[in-house]
Amino acid sequence: MKLPKRFRVARSKTGLGLFATEKIPKRTLIVEYKGRLIPNAKAKEIERRRANKYLFELNNRWTIDGSSRRNMARYVNHSCDANAEAETVRGRMMFRAEKTIAAGEEITIDYGEEYVEMFLAKTGCKCAACLD
Repeated sequence: MKLPKRFRVARSKTGLGLFATEKIPKRTLIVEYKGRLIPNAKAKEIERRRANKYLFELNNRWTIDGSSRRNMARYVNHSCDANAEAETVRGRMMFRAEKTIAAGEEITIDYGEEYVEMFLAKTGCKCAACLD
C-alpha cells in the first residue's frame, strides 16, 4: 500500500516532529509505522531497560522496532489532544487522521498512559494541550 507523502519532518516544541504539508481530511491514512518485527517478550525486556522509545506493539505476538530513521512515523509526537490515531490495516500499523489536519499543523497521536509514565512522568508532558 503506497501512500502519498503529505508530511515533512521539522522542528517542533519537543524536538523533531511530523508536519502536514497539505490539508489531510479526517479518516485519511497518513503514514505507516515501519521497522523490524521482534517478539513481544524481547520488546518487554528492551522496555524494562528503557533502551528504545520506538517500540510499537503490533499484536499479541509481535512488536515493531521503529527506531530506524527511515521510519517516518517515528517523528509523530505525543499529544494528550491528538489529531491522529494508530490503527492496524491488513497487518500493518498505520496512523490515520482522527480529525482534519491543516497544512502546517503537527501530526500527533496519544502514546498512552504506559509510555507517558515511563518516559514523560519526570519532566511532565510538554504537548500543546498540557502547556496551554
